[in-house]
Amino acid sequence: TSAHEATGNSSDRWLYRVPTLRNVDLRPDAAFVKAYGHNGYFKSLAAIVHFYNTRDTEVWPEPEVSVNVNTAELGNLGLSPEQETAIVAFLRT
Repeated sequence: TSAHEATGNSSDRWLYRVPTLRNVDLRPDAAFVKAYGHNGYFKSLAAIVHFYNTRDTEVWPEPEVSVNVNTAELGNLGLSPEQETAIVAFLRT
């Protein structure tokens, strides 16, 4: 549900509440494919962690609404592949 739908305020259009990461990798069965990101673009934790790390250093699709892009906290984190793997392992615990 978007904030606009919840509040009825037009200035809240395209704003979304971010869910918790608790049980972020929990699935009903092993074959179930999870989708991450507000639009489900990323199909694995590894993919979304890599995106957060490299959004500003690799070529990615343009954002649907650029005003929602966080320019201060992610996009060029400088994490190594090993560090990305460690974050994914942590998120799966």
